[in-house]
Amino acid sequence: MHRIPPFLIAVACVVLLGLLPTRWIAPLTTDLSSVLWVPLTPLAHLGTEIRLWLRPRSELPTEADRAVREDRDFYRGLWHSEQIRVQDLEKKLRVYEVVVGAAPPSDAVRLAAANVVARTPGSGGLALKLNVGAQHGITAGDVAVVEGDCVVGRIAPEVRAVASTVISIANRSTGRIDCYVTPADQERAKRPQVIPIQILPDGGGLLRGDIDWGTTVATGDTVRIRDPSWPIGAQGMRLGVVLEIRRKDAQPLRGEVTVRLAVDPAVVGELVVKLQPSANP
Repeated sequence: MHRIPPFLIAVACVVLLGLLPTRWIAPLTTDLSSVLWVPLTPLAHLGTEIRLWLRPRSELPTEADRAVREDRDFYRGLWHSEQIRVQDLEKKLRVYEVVVGAAPPSDAVRLAAANVVARTPGSGGLALKLNVGAQHGITAGDVAVVEGDCVVGRIAPEVRAVASTVISIANRSTGRIDCYVTPADQERAKRPQVIPIQILPDGGGLLRGDIDWGTTVATGDTVRIRDPSWPIGAQGMRLGVVLEIRRKDAQPLRGEVTVRLAVDPAVVGELVVKLQPSANP
């Protein structure tokens, strides 16, 4: 007689059970699993005891533990706050070093740090309200800068005791500015090429000026101030970079230069005001 292999019998049983309705076999499988777990239960308990012995369960926190955690969280927050303050002071120090380093050795540079407390848009351009004024040595016409040598604008005529307003470079009321263009690859040269240009705010956040079409001005070149109507401390500071040069249709021998501001006044939160020598703190 041919003997049927046990494996085939097991497979047949599994297939048969799979064809039966679930409500018939559910009680059977539940009871069967309970029976099979009986020999494994002692091993599971033993494994749990070993785990707790190797890694004890944490005790419930006491009042002292809560107090320690509260102190830890408080001083951790204080540490992060002081870190931010230190970073702000380091940033201001770097700005001061750049401003002082750019000034002639014979000039005494006096600075006033300021925060922008409000921005006032207008038809002519943006104006920034500062939290410093006459009590800090601020006078009308002072130059506001960021990053050491990027001009944001000038202080408006009306200066209060502890408040003042910066008229952005891109504001139409700034008027025409005498500048010069330095090729980007000659920024660190001892005697860089200097290309004079007059620029005027266009009211849309950019500056524009005319040049001879054959002039060697390229996109990315730096535009700096050289205007006798501006304070001496502003001479040579950055206004922006050349964004575009195009030939004028009405004057083929002339070109128009579009200049993007070195810094967007709409995102300035802190700046430094270069005080004029006559200002008294």
